[in-house]
Amino acid sequence: MKAVLLIGLLALISSCTTTNRPESGGFYSYVDAQGNMVTVMRDTPAAANSSGSAPLRPALDELDARSLDQQGQYQTDEQVQKKIEDAERDRFVIYRDASGYQITEQVDVVAARKAKEDQPLPYEELGRAGNAYIERVEGVPERCCDGPLKQAVSLKPGLEALVSFSPPWYWVSMPDRHPAVAFRIEPGIAALRLQTFLTGVGYLHPQAVFLDQDGAPILLVDNLFARRYPETWSRLGYLEGELPVEKGSVWLVLYLGYAGVSDRGRPELVPGEYLWAEPSAPLALKGELVVRALRTPPAP
Repeated sequence: MKAVLLIGLLALISSCTTTNRPESGGFYSYVDAQGNMVTVMRDTPAAANSSGSAPLRPALDELDARSLDQQGQYQTDEQVQKKIEDAERDRFVIYRDASGYQITEQVDVVAARKAKEDQPLPYEELGRAGNAYIERVEGVPERCCDGPLKQAVSLKPGLEALVSFSPPWYWVSMPDRHPAVAFRIEPGIAALRLQTFLTGVGYLHPQAVFLDQDGAPILLVDNLFARRYPETWSRLGYLEGELPVEKGSVWLVLYLGYAGVSDRGRPELVPGEYLWAEPSAPLALKGELVVRALRTPPAP
């Protein structure tokens, strides 16, 4: 009895194995090199024997270059930019007016950007060019600025100072005496931006001297201004310029080279022709000058 049962069990296993063999026909699936799931109908042994040849794998579709061109057409930079601009033209802004009504207006971003680019500069370049300069050598006394350094004000990065020439007077010797003010340049300052205001009574146009730690002159600058801003309803007209801090400088002295000392010990105008003078306003002994310390940019 045991022998019969064993034979039956072996026959059952044999039949299951036979039906799962690849030669028995049906379907099977596999993943190709591109990661696609492919299902293939398997030929039966009878069909294979009747044809007299081994079953062949189904041929893959040939690559159609024309269909690829149609699916992903190349676009030039100009075409892409035009699509972006067309999208920017169709924008709206919604806001409430003074009466509380909700207003919706179309905004043409492209036209607004072009109008901003075409807008003239708010200032006028002075001289032949904004970065034009003339180098020359001039004799300056070594101890020219000892007096102003005694009352020097510290100039810190990112801050500004309002300068006015007023008593008590301090003088530089170039070798003639001129009224002056002095600043100590703190570390971290890359350049100085100076603004002088054009008023009806005149404007201040000082010269600048950079000095080292010991107070010895390093560099003298005659003309500090490169741009002229016209007067508007909200502000006076003014001149502006930027002055890079000379390497090794610790002190900055601003002095009125067109002013001397009178018999009463006060500043007075010295007649002369100054090439850097502003024709729209006279030179003045009193007024205001703004000095702004620009920070050194962080290292990349």
